[in-house]
Amino acid sequence: MSGSIESAVLAAEKRRCDAMLANDNAALEALLDPRLHFSHATGAIDDKAALLAKMAAGRIHYVAITWSEEKVTPLGPDAALLTGRMTTDVRVEGVDKRLNNRVITVWSKAGDDWRLVAVQSTPLAG
Repeated sequence: MSGSIESAVLAAEKRRCDAMLANDNAALEALLDPRLHFSHATGAIDDKAALLAKMAAGRIHYVAITWSEEKVTPLGPDAALLTGRMTTDVRVEGVDKRLNNRVITVWSKAGDDWRLVAVQSTPLAG
């Protein structure tokens, strides 16, 4: 069972990254849980509505997202953690940034779909 959870969560995360890179708010909206708690590497926190609004307004524009060291930890049949390293090229308020972070994401299964509930992003030194 954990293999199917792992592949499903990794597939959902790939869809999320693809939606963020395409600035596809409709696809992203479907992947984000209404309870979303998105803690950015800066310490800023967004809920679902705030994150989608920032992306729709062009305040956040993702250019590249690369995961490494991914590990899915099932928490039960309907919940899992996805952890690893993420390198992100992003334009925030018109300023280009490269972010190298450790990331923890929390996923919850709703019906047949996995939805992102929480993100915690922590910058790596140097």
